[in-house]
Amino acid sequence: MAEVRLLDITKKFGNFTAVDDVSLEASDGEFVVLVGPSGCGKTTTLRMVAGLEDITQGQIYIGDRLVNDVPPKDRDIAMVFQNYALYPHMDVYNNMAFGLKLRKVPKKEIDQRVRNAADLLGIGDKLRSKPRELSGGQRQRVALGRAIVRDPKVFLFDEPLSNLDAKLRVRMRAELSELHERLKTTTVYVTHDQTEAMTLGHRVAVMKDGLVQQYDDPQTIYDHPANMFVAGFIGSPAMNFLDAQVVGEDGKFYVQGKGFKLLIPNEKATDAVKDYAGKEVVFGIRPEDIRAPEMMREPREEMQFPGRVRVREPLGDEQIVYADISGDDIVAKLDPHLPISHGQDITLEAVTERMHLFDKESEEAIV
Repeated sequence: MAEVRLLDITKKFGNFTAVDDVSLEASDGEFVVLVGPSGCGKTTTLRMVAGLEDITQGQIYIGDRLVNDVPPKDRDIAMVFQNYALYPHMDVYNNMAFGLKLRKVPKKEIDQRVRNAADLLGIGDKLRSKPRELSGGQRQRVALGRAIVRDPKVFLFDEPLSNLDAKLRVRMRAELSELHERLKTTTVYVTHDQTEAMTLGHRVAVMKDGLVQQYDDPQTIYDHPANMFVAGFIGSPAMNFLDAQVVGEDGKFYVQGKGFKLLIPNEKATDAVKDYAGKEVVFGIRPEDIRAPEMMREPREEMQFPGRVRVREPLGDEQIVYADISGDDIVAKLDPHLPISHGQDITLEAVTERMHLFDKESEEAIV
């Protein structure tokens, strides 16, 4: 049993609360990601699971065992750090074997574990190399190998890919995902990169100011963010937010703001939305949910609004367009072949079936 449970975990440094009453559960074999901006409490949470930080309040279980007062070496966990934490004077073999030697594991078993892990990670030919002779990606594999040979109940990762270049990060993400599918070890992974969170996590905890804002599978977080922070943090470019008002006319409901009045589709016009008729809200729409009407098979005028192009970023497979709508900025992902130039007047169409509305005061999702 390798379930990890955090029950009402709080960590204070003096008068500062770094982690505030966090409760999370990682099921046996699950890959859980903690994501959020710097200072949100994600690394402190991970360090409490590892036993590297004392807990101010709450309980942590690994399996059925309460580990609050259990030293890190006795928690049956393996941690992979951002800076790899390799011994520079030892070769790859001895870096991977060091922890097993301390635990008095027989030499023959150490050799088998190290060579199996090295082959699994594709560094079998680097066992006699020193860390300085390796690339960043190879060093990261050594750090992973050192964790794998311990055969722990739980892997803990603290931003392990942040020191790698962009291309290598993409490759290592895929390798980590494949590795988890092979090993099936319960994993808690910390990152500030929402792409890592979405691609690796079975479930993702989005954190801010020591609090978990939402804990769910990646697609649910993307499709149904709990509040404006989650909606703005997940997705690139970030979701557009525009001040608006819900308006009811002739049995239909619209979201109206400066320079736009868009029909709210029936499936979005819930009782909760109708209760906001005449009230101020925040209208949210992702850049990928904005289209150019001329590229659509059936344009819908009640979903359209005018703008003026400020900036265009061609990316080959798409173009990112920054437009001005009556003084407000909006970002759209459009077809790369659509002829668009700086200063051009443009009509955009929102896929309002995928719109979001938020309470202006609480910033919580309405729909």
